Amino acid sequence: MHSNKRSLFRVLFIAVGFTLNFIFAFDVTTNPRISSTRLSFVSPNQQSIRPYPITITGPSTLPRSNILVSSSLALSSKPLLEESNCPVTKFGNKITKDLAWFDKTILSRIIKVANHAPALLSLIYFGVVSMASMMGMGPMTPNSEAALSSVLTRTVGPTSNAAFAALFPTLVTPASFVFLVWPLISLLQLITLSISALLPGKEEILTQDDLTALTLANLCSSAWLFASSNAQPGKLPLASSLILPLVPIFSGYTLRSEPNYILWANQIYCSFTTLASILAFTVEVQYGGRLPLVGKVGPELAGIVFLGLYSLSSLAVAKKTGAKRFVNFTALSGILYKRIFDALGAGTGLWNGLGSLLFSFTFLGTFGCWFWSLKEFSPSKSS
Repeated sequence: MHSNKRSLFRVLFIAVGFTLNFIFAFDVTTNPRISSTRLSFVSPNQQSIRPYPITITGPSTLPRSNILVSSSLALSSKPLLEESNCPVTKFGNKITKDLAWFDKTILSRIIKVANHAPALLSLIYFGVVSMASMMGMGPMTPNSEAALSSVLTRTVGPTSNAAFAALFPTLVTPASFVFLVWPLISLLQLITLSISALLPGKEEILTQDDLTALTLANLCSSAWLFASSNAQPGKLPLASSLILPLVPIFSGYTLRSEPNYILWANQIYCSFTTLASILAFTVEVQYGGRLPLVGKVGPELAGIVFLGLYSLSSLAVAKKTGAKRFVNFTALSGILYKRIFDALGAGTGLWNGLGSLLFSFTFLGTFGCWFWSLKEFSPSKSS
């Protein structure tokens, strides 16, 4: 009788111990105040039953699923890969080790390159659309319906960038050489994306958010080209001035997040498209006729609007990168060059042409902004 009671007491004691093990192992997920504790439940016969240690840690910042996995691992004293003479177990352990090596060495790099694929494809797409727009011939290879380039550029209109500037001239439109910055932006993007995608290790030059923002910027640039290439005399697309401001917003996202690397591609991209966005708004103000109660404004007033907005958004920025200084100086130099070249080519003579510029508020304002941008290269400003 006494032996039966003793056996029943032993069974109940072991059952209670297992129940408390289970409760404490999962209580860590709901009670972060539990500090490191080590419990051991042993039967009265110390040599017959093996202790069951539990390590409870808290508080923890791990996700709930990770804590459960850690708790379940704590209940077992077996290693993750059990050494065994069993051929099946050895084969399973080898497969596990090989998969871990494959994930770290090969698959992680493939995923890293795949993360950069949308940005690279958007860059290629923008390059194809830009080439079609520069040609001013509408879709590339229009006679070949099956050609991929024809499909991608189907909505590109016949108006090239130079033709658009001729249809809607302003007193602050830069010379054509300024727009050669587009190939430079594309090249820097390609270099940056390639290095970021192929850089070994877990170090990231461009995060997933940065890549998404750059992809959206390229797509908005392509959409802007679609709109401007379909412009006609007397018909200025409103989308030209509405879409383009999105480009510096998206391309400047990475810069506003204070990256660990100097990203020349993003700096020049954001700086130049800021200028282009203000210029598109100036064209809308001068030619669109959609301003309430105002309609269209004169060239001088439109030029003053451009200089005011550009000074506030670019020249008056306290901390300018070297790329921004370069873009500001190059753009304003292009505007001055075009104004002087047009005045000399008007056929009114050298002095008359230059004299007319001295009475132009936009020319004097452009010269002042140009001198401002030149001073930014002084050692005191650069430091």
